[in-house]
Amino acid sequence: MTASTEFEQKHARVAAWLADAGSDGIVVRAAPNVAWLASGGEILRPGANPVFVLTANRALLLCATEDADRLRQEEVRGVAVEVVPVLSLALDALGDRVRGLVPDVKRWCSDTESGEWESAPGFEVLRRSLLPDEVDRAIRLGRDAAAAVENVASECYRGIGERDAAARLAAECIRRGLRVRDLIAGADDRFETYGRPAPKSGVAERSLVLGLVAARGGLHAAVTRTLCLTAPDETFLQRFAGGCDLAARLRHFTRTGETLGSVIQRALPQPPVHLGSLGGVTGYAFFEHEARPSSPWKLAAHQMLVWTVGKAGMRIEETLLAGPEGFVPVTSTEDWPRRTIHVEGAAYDLPDLLLI
Repeated sequence: MTASTEFEQKHARVAAWLADAGSDGIVVRAAPNVAWLASGGEILRPGANPVFVLTANRALLLCATEDADRLRQEEVRGVAVEVVPVLSLALDALGDRVRGLVPDVKRWCSDTESGEWESAPGFEVLRRSLLPDEVDRAIRLGRDAAAAVENVASECYRGIGERDAAARLAAECIRRGLRVRDLIAGADDRFETYGRPAPKSGVAERSLVLGLVAARGGLHAAVTRTLCLTAPDETFLQRFAGGCDLAARLRHFTRTGETLGSVIQRALPQPPVHLGSLGGVTGYAFFEHEARPSSPWKLAAHQMLVWTVGKAGMRIEETLLAGPEGFVPVTSTEDWPRRTIHVEGAAYDLPDLLLI
């Protein structure tokens, strides 16, 4: 499937959605929806995200003037969309421009709240199930995000600073064409104190946790790895082993057709109060929906999911994708040590500690 074919399928989804909603056209401004329509193109830019304008028969991409040539030649080349440079994407200037470009549309709506157009709740449903090419991109994204973290982690040493490790990880992401949405680096006491440490002035003598939320083509994946630079003590080992057991239970009960809340309730009938966020459904938004025991989100094929088990001194995080064999990790590689955990007779491989 080419980007053009992928966009045509998405445009057809939008056209059918418009007919059901009783609208003639939609202005798409929310970044996750824009990224979904871009069909793998890297078109988002902080401060100047482009806007899609869609009817049943037309597709326009309104963007900042300085971005127009790059988007037209590199990101949506061959895709049936008209790139329209504009001086301003501000909401107060957008309404007149949209109506001038498509004057025959009588009833407009928008995927975001605005005073210009009717609100169109539910548009995000269109992006929940990934197409085959999106599935392939999700798998490559997860593999590259894991490889970036693992390559940097395996080269760390006693005395490395958190910021130095984080800078190496950021550079590795750029080399692999990944955009860094969030980065974790915590050493020794800071890792022991904070469940999600941002890189600061800490220096790793005993342990280091490195984590990443990476994006490419609009899709998101999260991965975390932990390395020990000296022999870990028994408390550290027990804490990590307990996290692996919880992560394996979440994997075991994760099945399509189940609600996210029911998975958590079955996997963790008495959730440890010290745990932080458990992750959530990802894709073009991080998160599409946060994992909570009360969540009604129904898991389905071709969805991405992040499970996070973390607290001060322990963090295990993987991204999974629902395929024919159920939810399987896309952030798993053969280059990192694994440990096998059994749950009700089923075996699950999870990332282990790297001992340096």
